[in-house]
Amino acid sequence: MQELSHKTMAALAFGASLVLPTLAVSDGMSDEEAILGIWSTYTEARVDGDAETWLSLWDKEGIRMPPGVPAVDYQTFAPGTAKRFANPPKSMDINSEEIVIADEWAYSRGTFTVNDAVEGKFLTIFRRQDDGSWRIYRDSFSMNSE
Repeated sequence: MQELSHKTMAALAFGASLVLPTLAVSDGMSDEEAILGIWSTYTEARVDGDAETWLSLWDKEGIRMPPGVPAVDYQTFAPGTAKRFANPPKSMDINSEEIVIADEWAYSRGTFTVNDAVEGKFLTIFRRQDDGSWRIYRDSFSMNSE
């Protein structure tokens, strides 16, 4: 059997890293669980009218992209959040149908229902923080047509 050079081995390892999934399954699972936990806290805070907890889920460079209006950054939407949370919904359900983790970034895609009536979809990007936790970095959502 022919012995491969270090250069050839390095090239093969690099190529494999581009196409093979990471084997750190336990890390991926804990990251996925952390993001599902964010969605749980998000819905609880929204229904409870808890603006402070809801804002703690956001990266300070976060941007919301709601339907029908321009995108707004964290520094702009954070100050008015308590006022907007004064009349919270009676119920909210977020169903994350897909979570993909890619090193320092992740995204979650799924559907939501508010007050058992308003239905929509979302695509949210998360950024890993220096302490290893995840925060919402970009959040885009829209309501389904009636």
